[in-house]
Amino acid sequence: MKIHFICRGNVLRSLIAETYLRSLHLPGVTVESSGTNVALLDPTEREYFANTIALLKRHNIDKYAKNTSHQLTQNRIEGHDVIVCMNQRVVGEAKQIVLLPKDVIDWNIVDIGEGHRTVAKNTRLYEEEIFEEITLLVDLLAKRISIARSS
Repeated sequence: MKIHFICRGNVLRSLIAETYLRSLHLPGVTVESSGTNVALLDPTEREYFANTIALLKRHNIDKYAKNTSHQLTQNRIEGHDVIVCMNQRVVGEAKQIVLLPKDVIDWNIVDIGEGHRTVAKNTRLYEEEIFEEITLLVDLLAKRISIARSS
């Protein structure tokens, strides 16, 4: 089974989801992630990526992380069984770039700088909240995959 996670910059939410799912070592499951608005050369985006790697390190799963962000393309999502967008904004942006399947999953994860996560001094707290939200949803997805496989 091939799973693809999509967020905006591929520096936080989709990176967490990809890394965490990979760390679970589910047999027959491959995982990738990408972003709708990846800016590899932007120093701020590189800083966000580094902050996420530090977060993953605090949770002892950084060794499962990739070393760079990836831009969403049609080729990247072709052949995937499950596609998860981190929120409705990402769904809308992704639809401008690729043809999404009808059964795309929207996790409704609020990004840093959006909704209630706008206080700059709380960035690390927001990262931890997002990590917890995503790992809970990944665990539920993994359980669903396991149940479907045993049926």
